[in-house]
Formats: sequence, C-alpha cells, structure tokens
Amino acid sequence: MAVYKSNKITKDGRKYFFRIKYKDILGEIHDYGSKKYKTYKEADLEEAIFKTKLNIENLSTSSVTIDNIYKEYYIKKSKEVKKQSLAKINDLYKHFEPIKNIKINDLNINIYKKFNNYIEELHFSTKHSNKILGLLKSLIIYSSKYYNTNDSLLKYIEPFKAVNEFKKEMNFYTYEEYLKFSSVIDDHEWKLFFDMLYFLGLRCGECQGLQFKDIDFDKNTISINKTLTCKLKGEKWTISTPKTKNSIRVLPLTKKLIDGLKTMSDNAKKYCDYSNEWFIFGNVVPFRENTIQLRKNKYCDIAGLKRIRIHDFRHSCASLLINNGSSIMLVSKYLGHSNISITLNTYTHMYKSELENITLALNNL
Repeated sequence: MAVYKSNKITKDGRKYFFRIKYKDILGEIHDYGSKKYKTYKEADLEEAIFKTKLNIENLSTSSVTIDNIYKEYYIKKSKEVKKQSLAKINDLYKHFEPIKNIKINDLNINIYKKFNNYIEELHFSTKHSNKILGLLKSLIIYSSKYYNTNDSLLKYIEPFKAVNEFKKEMNFYTYEEYLKFSSVIDDHEWKLFFDMLYFLGLRCGECQGLQFKDIDFDKNTISINKTLTCKLKGEKWTISTPKTKNSIRVLPLTKKLIDGLKTMSDNAKKYCDYSNEWFIFGNVVPFRENTIQLRKNKYCDIAGLKRIRIHDFRHSCASLLINNGSSIMLVSKYLGHSNISITLNTYTHMYKSELENITLALNNL
C-alpha cells in the first residue's frame, strides 16, 4: 500500500499511481493498481479514498455507521473545498459524538429527536445549530447515493427556528472616531494596517495576505487576490483564494495609503534577502490573528473608544462610503461582495436618508 512514480509518463503529465492488496468480503485477495495522477498528493488522496471505500464495502449495507460515512465524505470534500472550509466541517462533526457509531439504517425519528435536543442544550446560535443538522442531512444523502442505505429520516429533519434571537449588532467607527483610534498608534506598520482595513474595507485575511508584489506604484492601486489565515492546526499559515470570485479586485489607493506603502517597501528593501513575495505586514512572517486582536483592543482602550470587532472596520468603511454618497452598487464592488443583494441586506438601513428623499421626491410630483 504505497504511492509510486512511474517511469512512463502520460502525454498530460500523469506519473504517480498507487498499488494496494486487499481481501474482499469472500476472503479472496486482490492486487489493485490505480490509474496515474499528476501529483504525489493527488495519488495519495485517491489511495485514502479507495481504502475508505474498501472498509465500508467489506461491511454489509446494514452495518455502515455514521462515522464510516463521514470518513469517506471528509476525504471527498477535501478535494472540493478550501482547508478553512474543511476545518469548519470537522468542527461541526465533533458534535456527532453521541450518534457517530449508530448505523445509518438504524436512524429513526426517536434518535433524531434525542440528537435535536442534545444540539439545543449546547446553546449555539440558530445558524450554527442548523449547520450541524445540514451536515447530518449531507451524510444521509451521501450514504444513500453510494451505499443504498435508508434515507427516510430526511423528511423529518427540520431547521431550528430563531426565537427571540437577534443578529450581532453591527458596530462601526465614524470618521472622527477612527481618527481618534489611529492617533494613539505609535507604530507606522500597525497604523497602516488599520488604515488599510478602514479605508479599503478589507477582510482581515485579505490584509494579512497582501504582498509587495500586489502594489502597483505606477497606477496607485493594490490587487486583492488571496486570503490568509494562521488558524489552521499544524500549519504556520495558509494562503488560499479569496472568499468569492468577486472578492478578487483592484482598488485605488489614496495618497496617504500610497505614501505609507512606499515607506514600508523602502524599509523592506534595505534587507539583503528582500523579495517582493514578502508580506507587506510582517515581511517574512505575516501578522497573526491573535496579535491583531490584542493590538486592536489595546488601541481602543487607550483612545477611550468602544471595542469593535476586526470585521467592524469593514462595516466602518461601508458606512464611510455610504455617508459620502456612494451608490449601493459601488459599495458592493468596492467591498468585493459576491452579489449586490448581500450589500443591500447588510447596509440598507444606512441608506435610510436616501429612501426618505425618494418619498419626498414622489410627494413633490
């Protein structure tokens, strides 16, 4: 059971394959050689999927458990989603401990009700609780599709309904409040970091992932084309594509931001091993989320301002744009939302004065 590199490479560059010996349900031994794959990693992943399928297929359909199905489902999803999304799926599955060893075909309304009550007692938000139920539905559907197990429970799974539950309040700093916040920062790099969050409306990961190669000093623009996180277990940091396709955008820079970035670039170039692959904020090692949080809270307290979340700097940018007459379409494009309805649903209340102006105009007809 291993991955090998073939001396014969296919026309499209495939050269890695795996071989595996296994015993079927009748006890007969088989020697299986896979097709070729382009990378070692791809072949290794396919071997894991193959072994997982063997473990399940060697069980009778009536013996397949939720845990058996999840292991295969997880490997399948690892080929389809980002590592961050995969980690979230794994976090959801941690709550399946009470039922993970139950056979799929034994799932019934009574077990579902008990699991439902268990989730309720964890006091998660309605949204998070429904994500757990969503994963349960996905596993039942997957099992039914590939192993012909019973899926009759699906018709009984209903989403939790929000009762007296309010969305987290959207906080933001006005321009005057942000100037007060910024005035207490005595470090140029950190001052620029929060300026980028506030004036460009960047997501935290987008700002962390910025590299010197993303700046165009001739056009005074910066390219937002990736996101970074340091939260994944076992990895120093992970860089991936942005949240959505529309999140890839090129933003114009104010003179203040350009001057700040030029200073950062000039300082970085003083090092003999400088590379434009370096991170703007941190050079070789990017800023970490927990350090950003600590800095933000420190500056909020020194300035005597309410503590807002890092993501609220993005809301602050939206407020700043809206209060200075930007259309909802422009705000949506600037923030990199996947569609304008997200912007409308999030910031419609900030356009209240414009709605009142429409009413006034209609009254004057």
